[in-house]
Amino acid sequence: MFQTKHDILPEQTHDEFAREEFCGTMRKFFTETLWPGNNDVYQGKQLPQFEARHGRKPQTRSEVKELMEETFYYRCSNLFGRVAQEQLWDTVGESIERQLPSLIEKARPKPDAIGSLELHPEMPMPKYIESVDIHVMPGNFHTELCEGDVYQGALYDRGVYYFAYGGMGAENDKLGVAMAGYVKSAFPDFKPKRIVDMGAGMGFSTLPWKDAYPEAEVYGVDIGAPMMRYAHARAESWGKKIHFSQQNAVETNFPDGFFDIVTHCLLTHEMPVKEIQRLFKEAYRLLAPGGMMVMDGGKHIKQDPDHELFSSWFTNNVNEPFASGMGRLDFEEALVKVGFEPDNIVYSGPMGPVYLKGMAANSVSGDKAKKQSAWGSAYTVAIK
Repeated sequence: MFQTKHDILPEQTHDEFAREEFCGTMRKFFTETLWPGNNDVYQGKQLPQFEARHGRKPQTRSEVKELMEETFYYRCSNLFGRVAQEQLWDTVGESIERQLPSLIEKARPKPDAIGSLELHPEMPMPKYIESVDIHVMPGNFHTELCEGDVYQGALYDRGVYYFAYGGMGAENDKLGVAMAGYVKSAFPDFKPKRIVDMGAGMGFSTLPWKDAYPEAEVYGVDIGAPMMRYAHARAESWGKKIHFSQQNAVETNFPDGFFDIVTHCLLTHEMPVKEIQRLFKEAYRLLAPGGMMVMDGGKHIKQDPDHELFSSWFTNNVNEPFASGMGRLDFEEALVKVGFEPDNIVYSGPMGPVYLKGMAANSVSGDKAKKQSAWGSAYTVAIK
């Protein structure tokens, strides 16, 4: 597996490359082989035993969980997945620590930059951000180790690549490319002038919008300064004019009606429900009439209790405590509450069970991407 290089991508020694490849292989084995095996254990052994004892199927996720915890396979696979997650960050982190001073120097804004970087060190950090390391990633998205720090950005760039064992594409942009491709395909006459990506992180989901709409001004917002420094340097190295700013996506400094597209990808599952509702309200404020909020996730469908359990592995095991709340949130109700009309909410498809698919690819329309992760297989577009 080889990432597409850019000026600030961490280098790898031979041994670092080998260890990181091993971490990616562990993740792939867990996601595609070990964890899906729980379905065989459940269907082949635990479910028949439960039906024999109770004369019915389990009715809740808790019942399925209690039933599965009787098995060594379930307990072992949970442990294996957690260890693989921790080992991934530790292994990648050691490599970045070795070269952090040079990465910081490379990331310093240049006077001839085509894009921009705006930081707000005085900005208060929400308690929910400071209280947990999402994904078990040490330091979450915001921690700064030193002046001009880019550690979290480099860790996320290289770490996500091996987390998805290359499944997010050589530039980690597959989800962003697919989302922008969907909008271009579904709304061919829509010509946005300004686009903002909320929770932009490294720009994985930001740069594809510039590729899709080269004439538009594209902005990226994230709460972490190390992320924004890294994202700016990454975009500049590829000649992509993006305006990055450190802000809380639920309360930005942009004027009313400034954007034609407000988008976010893989963000809401990392936010408490009340913050998701604030995000939707801010998106509505920022949109010009006829503009659209574009997000990953479709109209939710009710899952069977076993699907509900097996698809909640990240919530239960690797510090994603808000994902279950998002899963229960009625997006349409929340969007209507902030001002969107029900008839102006478009779904690309249902957000069905993906617990056995892992990072398996599905076909999707788009200029650049032919495949995408199952996580992004559905979209919601709310038009103002």
